[in-house]
Amino acid sequence: MHSTSFTFLTDALMDREVGGFLAITDAAGALRISSDKRLEDQVAATLFFTHHGDEQQAEFALAGLLALHDGEQEGFTELADRHWNAHGSGRCRTLALQFDALRALLEFRRQRRDDARLQGVTKGVLQRLEQVYDSRLFGGVLSSDWTTVVDGPMPLELDIAALNLLCSLCTCKGDNPLPAHLQQHVWKLEDEVRAELDGLGAGPLRQTASRARAVSALARWARANSHQEMLQLARKLLDDTLERLHDSAYGGYWDRLRYDQRVGADWLTSFKRNESPFPIKTSLDVALLLEALELAQPRETSVHREQLLKALADFHDSRHGGFFLGKGYFWSTPVDPTVPFIRQFWAPPRQLGVFHIGNLSYLPLHIKSLEGQLACLGALRAHGAVLPQASAPTKVDGSILRVVNNRGRLEQPHLGQSPALDVDLPAYFAWLSQARASLAVPYGLTAEMAPQGFRADRCWQVFSALHVISDLYALKADIDDTASLVACIQGSQNVDGGFSEQPGQLSDVFATYCAVISLRLLGSEPRAVQACVAYLHQCQQADGGFGNVPGYQSDIWHSNLAALSLHVLGAQASEPQALLDFILACRHADGGFANRPGNPPDTFSTYRALSLLHALDRELVDPSATVSWLQGLQQPQGAFLYRPGKAVSLVGSYMAVAALYLLDAHPRDVLGVQAWIAQHQKQDGGFGPLNTTSATTDESFTCIQSLLILKGALSKYWVALVN
Repeated sequence: MHSTSFTFLTDALMDREVGGFLAITDAAGALRISSDKRLEDQVAATLFFTHHGDEQQAEFALAGLLALHDGEQEGFTELADRHWNAHGSGRCRTLALQFDALRALLEFRRQRRDDARLQGVTKGVLQRLEQVYDSRLFGGVLSSDWTTVVDGPMPLELDIAALNLLCSLCTCKGDNPLPAHLQQHVWKLEDEVRAELDGLGAGPLRQTASRARAVSALARWARANSHQEMLQLARKLLDDTLERLHDSAYGGYWDRLRYDQRVGADWLTSFKRNESPFPIKTSLDVALLLEALELAQPRETSVHREQLLKALADFHDSRHGGFFLGKGYFWSTPVDPTVPFIRQFWAPPRQLGVFHIGNLSYLPLHIKSLEGQLACLGALRAHGAVLPQASAPTKVDGSILRVVNNRGRLEQPHLGQSPALDVDLPAYFAWLSQARASLAVPYGLTAEMAPQGFRADRCWQVFSALHVISDLYALKADIDDTASLVACIQGSQNVDGGFSEQPGQLSDVFATYCAVISLRLLGSEPRAVQACVAYLHQCQQADGGFGNVPGYQSDIWHSNLAALSLHVLGAQASEPQALLDFILACRHADGGFANRPGNPPDTFSTYRALSLLHALDRELVDPSATVSWLQGLQQPQGAFLYRPGKAVSLVGSYMAVAALYLLDAHPRDVLGVQAWIAQHQKQDGGFGPLNTTSATTDESFTCIQSLLILKGALSKYWVALVN
């Protein structure tokens, strides 16, 4: 694992043509998602290869760092294009970054080689930093000539960088006054940590990465200065982090705490801070926690180490090597993560790897960053550890399934006449027409042109296109200008065979499913069918399930989407029996299905499993336990909990209704759930969660399809394949 990941790092992110390291790439390492050169990446590469690389690699990394050295003004340019031409926004001096760059230079000089040029660069930067403190130019960001404060607040990252630099300065020869200046940051960081642990922090230490970096900096300084009290403080912060941020239900570690010190979606502060409201789990956070664990060495180190290594293994790419950026979730409530969603919506607009669909920014979590690869490999080498092997696929008694013939025609979903629905369909159709910006493009996620808050606009994507096309098809309504719909969706197929949300973005199973089903309903297919099939085949994992991209950890959600896509394309999984084994391994004794073996069961995963079995011409011999489990989730008002003891969910209720339908069963209170779903129609005609402003084509689809299913208007084949 280490060798393949190290090879991925050097092959995909080392820019051998013009020097330095690239910041971000796709899962296969084939696409330069960004070709810009960032100072923090050259710093991280220099530190990593100084400690872990051979002579040639260390010199290559140092050359990239020195390519950003500004000999005229001293210091380092912070952002350049691939060929080292400075961006206007890169001609500044962020003190934390300048500290880190100087530290990398000092570490290289101490461990690799030293010469007059490196000494000269070091001296020039040191003089500038001394000037900053002597002139009391306190601020997080200064102008390129070091004379003007561009951004006044001094962030936590500055204190962390100061401690790390202080440790490097103390181990290098030479006398200079900078350590005395940097010492103030030690006490400032100590105060921040104590305030956070006392519940009085103002937010700087809500991020897992900031907490882990603070622990490492404090522990590094404490060990260098034999300061046991500071070391104990670092351990206390690490223990608090490992306890608060650990996800005991699904495994792994969240990337942040909310304003109320809980993990959950944060609508209240995220909008003001220009950050995503949705927590995710990242490989970088796990790697930083492993580094902090090695430096602080708290009690029960072995237990935490085992948990962290397991979490890191979940991000490892089994096909290409390296580590994926992260994993995300769809949230049924602010504190209830439910199904896997390998993207983060409303990510900061200038974050690495962010894509945009209109005003909706999203971060694909199956990409790979240089920072993440370096941190993961560095943590593993520091611990002398290898990633734990994935558990062998569980063999399940196949006798609980019977072979049946469930084949049908997707183009004929209707069972008799269209039923009357207790909603305003004319208003819904009018709202849908507004969600299509023009007949030249498909539908968007909402009918809004430029909304405020966290609401997408009407720019099209294959996800929303599928749901509108499906609703119009199921309601026997006209679909205008299908040729343009087909052209746009076909244009989203990439050279790897998969589809993206829009042309020019990255492929994944999620978008590929949406495109394949939409094209089938429109009487068409992908332009490159066999390439699409081949892409999907690559997404099957050794345990039989499918991940969102080749090499990504499998789950029942993406296994469903991948296998249904193959089914519609006239193909099947490369290992069909292994897929069946994976589905059954996700089943609990109470009848519910989980997203992965060992996870708790939920309505989303139960529907996905039953839907997939239906498409594979299989069904449960005795579904009574599953029927009872699903029916037991219905509440007095008609809605369904998404899993026992958790929250009511609109999408989860649709999944429960659809799953029961596939089992030839019904909710205990059919009229109650019909009335509850009908309440979700908004004043503008669309559907969305109660007591919110949003109506989306996604949630509208779940409401319309649920009502049609409850009326017995759709074939089981349609209900299984279209979701």
